[in-house]
Amino acid sequence: MSSMVMKKIVLLSRKSFLAKIQTHIAEIEINKIQKNIIDTHYSSSVGDTDMSAKAWEKHGFGIFTNSLSKKLILKDVDVVVHSFKDLPVKNLNKTSFICLKRDDPRDVILIKKTSLNKKKLVIGTSSPRRKYYLKKLREFLPFEELKPFDIRGNVPSRLEKILNSSKEDGVFMAKAAIDRIFKYGEKINKKDYRNFKLKFKKFEKIILPISEFPSAAAQGCIALEYRRGDLKTEKILKKINHLPSLDDCQRERKYLYKWGGGCNLDVGVTIENILNEKILFAQGKDNQTKKYFKEKKYLNNKKVKKVKNIFPSSLSKYQMFQRNLHEFNKTVKNKNVLATRSEFKEFKSLKSVSNLITSGVSSWKKISKMGILVNSSLDSFGENYRETENFYKDNQKPTYKLTYEGNMLNKKFPVISHYSLVPLINDNTIDNLFVAESFYWMSFSAFKLAIQLRPEILNKRNSCGPGQTYLQISKFIPKNQLNVYLTYDDFKNFELK
Repeated sequence: MSSMVMKKIVLLSRKSFLAKIQTHIAEIEINKIQKNIIDTHYSSSVGDTDMSAKAWEKHGFGIFTNSLSKKLILKDVDVVVHSFKDLPVKNLNKTSFICLKRDDPRDVILIKKTSLNKKKLVIGTSSPRRKYYLKKLREFLPFEELKPFDIRGNVPSRLEKILNSSKEDGVFMAKAAIDRIFKYGEKINKKDYRNFKLKFKKFEKIILPISEFPSAAAQGCIALEYRRGDLKTEKILKKINHLPSLDDCQRERKYLYKWGGGCNLDVGVTIENILNEKILFAQGKDNQTKKYFKEKKYLNNKKVKKVKNIFPSSLSKYQMFQRNLHEFNKTVKNKNVLATRSEFKEFKSLKSVSNLITSGVSSWKKISKMGILVNSSLDSFGENYRETENFYKDNQKPTYKLTYEGNMLNKKFPVISHYSLVPLINDNTIDNLFVAESFYWMSFSAFKLAIQLRPEILNKRNSCGPGQTYLQISKFIPKNQLNVYLTYDDFKNFELK
């Protein structure tokens, strides 16, 4: 009996280097379900042919997607590969979408190494959201001024434009685009890949924290669009649909729709998944009131009974240790380092670091204020959060953790110490410790000292951030009884009466 031959799935994508890479990723996933059924075609969108900076104003949202979707509706093709963020938030077509597992949603700023000594920088972006972020970035980058200029074109040509200009210093990009080029680019076009790689090395790379710079809704996600009613195609695509990514992206798009929808809005919204928490970060401009807003929302319902006494009751009166700063016990020169705090005896030595990561955003701002460039942050999400790929670093050596003398808790990073911890609890903290009903721990050292003084804390309500502190405390308190908050202020908002 002859087996039934499956009809070919006609796949359509844009012609750019990055679009071809994204199509290749889609092909890999479809081939896992059924081999040799894809017939791939490439076409130009309005966004590819109209390279003017005002293209969005002329043609409206969907300049990279509408002309391709039209071919789908006319049944010329079966599936269209899109960057999910480019799709209009209100789908007026008789089509459906699935999406592949989301890549890193963050933004990256690339600054020419030859521009690092300048005080004023000109950064390329055509996105209103990113133009707004350039104003905010003065707190995060050691430059006096960051001015936007409009730039369009594919990823390699944007880098080339900056490198060939004496007036322009850098460019804003989606991290997922860079990551995909490094992972698959050589296979798609060796010449374009080598060209990109050579140019990329000439830039300093800064990965922006999602909590302060949420990206475009659904950024980092590849969507596959198909006709409703095409059951054969749907059956295959449903098997590669990554439901958690689709759910997050749909929520972000719904949030964006509330503000009007479209990437011509200066609104960023990203849902980040940390341990068992889903946290939505959003900010931008309300087009009605013209006022800027910022929002952080824990999406998993926290069923917490508020109490009258929390620990610490106030950060300004809290002290469990004295920190005595000393010089680095090893050189930090040309090393990749993770700074867990922002107080240093040898601040200037950080200028010689190869790649600098901070544990949280407040440390980033303080270090930047001292004129030192920070490359990325763990954003208070913990040491297992989105490890920086080697191509963002100038050397491939390990990352050293800058921490206290004798820190033996962490096996992930080699350690360089720059302070010692001496137990020194003030009276206010002691009193607070013995009346509190709910506790937030900012370090495992503080937790360990506290339970020696008041062992019944183990039976009380405890919370901490999602990093190393969580990993250590969860050895003493079951994970399902340990609440996770990104900051002390979040803890206080949820738990204090």
